[in-house]
Amino acid sequence: MEEQKGTNLSNYDSVTDRVIAEDSDVLSVSIKTNLDPKNVLKDNPYFDKSKTYSEEELEKLKKFFGG
Repeated sequence: MEEQKGTNLSNYDSVTDRVIAEDSDVLSVSIKTNLDPKNVLKDNPYFDKSKTYSEEELEKLKKFFGG
């Protein structure tokens, strides 16, 4: 019996619940300044305060955002 691989994958031409962006051709720079909050989770739109995070998840978030 031969299974068809990828039959559960979405047809990305018809996906409407996400954005699939192409790679950028231009360079981008991110700079941390002394005006940035000391706590990288404060006022961070990617940190959901209503969700319970494990210590590992919190450390990953802090590491990713430079904290």
